[in-house]
Amino acid sequence: MNENEKVSSEERPRGRGSVLCREVDDGFILYDPGQGKVHSLNPTAAFIWDALDGKHSLRDVSQSLEGIPGAEGSDTLAGVLKTVENF
Repeated sequence: MNENEKVSSEERPRGRGSVLCREVDDGFILYDPGQGKVHSLNPTAAFIWDALDGKHSLRDVSQSLEGIPGAEGSDTLAGVLKTVENF
C-alpha cells in the first residue's frame, strides 16, 4: 500500500499470498520474493498480518487485540490501521 492510500476500519484486506511470514528469535520477518524485500515485524504486527484473511474487518482485528495484556487504554483500531497502511 502506498503512503497516499488510507484504509477503512471496515475493509477486509487479504495479505499477499506470495509474501512469506516466518518466526525468528526476536520476532517475525516477512519476505516478499517478488520485490526481494524483507521486513521485520514485532509480535503484534505479525498477529495483524496473519489476520488479513479477507474474512475479518480491520475493526474485528483491533477488537481481537483489545484482549491482549498491555493493550488496555490504547487506541487499537488506530494502531491496526497504521500498521496495515505500512504493509
